[in-house]
Amino acid sequence: MKKLFFLPLFLLSINAYCQEELVFKANTRLVQPAQLEPDNKYNPKDRVEISFVMPKNIDPKGSKKYQWTINGATSPGKGWVLEKGTNLNSEKIKVYFEKVGNYSVGLTFTVTVKTKVGDEIEEDETEYSGEKEDFISVRSVFPELAALYAEKPNPNYVKLVEKASEYSVKPKYANDPTPHLFLAKGYLGLVKTTNTDPRFESALEECISSFNTARELDKNGVIFDNEHQRFLVELENYLFDENIVNNVDADPKTDPDGFDIVVENVDNYNQISFAPITSVFLQAAYKFMKKDVKGANQIWADAIPILKKYVQTDGETAYGKKFKDEAGNEIIISNIDLKILKFGVMKSAVLLKARDGNASLACELINIVKPWLTKERDFLPFVKGQFNNCKE
Repeated sequence: MKKLFFLPLFLLSINAYCQEELVFKANTRLVQPAQLEPDNKYNPKDRVEISFVMPKNIDPKGSKKYQWTINGATSPGKGWVLEKGTNLNSEKIKVYFEKVGNYSVGLTFTVTVKTKVGDEIEEDETEYSGEKEDFISVRSVFPELAALYAEKPNPNYVKLVEKASEYSVKPKYANDPTPHLFLAKGYLGLVKTTNTDPRFESALEECISSFNTARELDKNGVIFDNEHQRFLVELENYLFDENIVNNVDADPKTDPDGFDIVVENVDNYNQISFAPITSVFLQAAYKFMKKDVKGANQIWADAIPILKKYVQTDGETAYGKKFKDEAGNEIIISNIDLKILKFGVMKSAVLLKARDGNASLACELINIVKPWLTKERDFLPFVKGQFNNCKE
């Protein structure tokens, strides 16, 4: 009689950030709730197809087993159903998500290779497992809030704030960024229309807080919808045009009010920008001007090496230019980001040159950003006049 031997199971635990991770893919990661059509079927446009990238060095002779999970479950329920005729034991899955929320996806993938050794059959199993939290986001479009925001000729921003506030505290929408985005839009509208209601005296602070709450909740790019991108551009422009550009050269000794305004709003800008590194050089310069030399030096020491790792790619959107950050992640740097960066680099370069007694570090900073700022008309003349184009 032949003996059947089973070798020990080799368990490879995949870390979401390690080189051999299981990488998940989906035709879309941001959807609205799927609903049954009159024929008692789901619309195929609402179907989410989820697959994964096969790990390298898989033995092609091996048999493969798949066990998918959604929110840890191995059978449909709690807001999601499988497409008819499919299951969670195939190479890819097809799912309809019915309820608002974020959904995690997991997979245990096992490869079994049988090898004949003499009269014996040996089995070698290799197991890969991975999970991605909040991989799929199902959101509501909140037509009531959208209608309030789109009212002509002028939206009722008070009503928008009130209704968005109601939605934001409902348990059903606890993890949905959209009510907070409309809340931010309402608050900015109150700021720009100079609403004097004492309930909204901190409207700008509430706007920024609401926007940042939305960012924290946004797992799959709700904010990058065109309508919300337009709002972000509007918010950036407001902070820059109304509070920063006219006070950017304020001196704490001769214009303390203007200086306080610009410092506060550069900090505000840093909070809402998707490229906060673009504003840290202004923050460093203002710290130095206020005799917080240690704080300024720390920012420069940290930020310059990080900025050196940024790479501009060929892509561009209506919101701005595409870059790779220090971690290799794709980000978008807006036109206002670049203007803020320009002012920060110009001020920092002058201060660094005075601090060091030479232009070495100042020119290092200038040369990092010079290719990105060629369209800023005052930047190249500044570099030529103050630093002789950094040729020395």
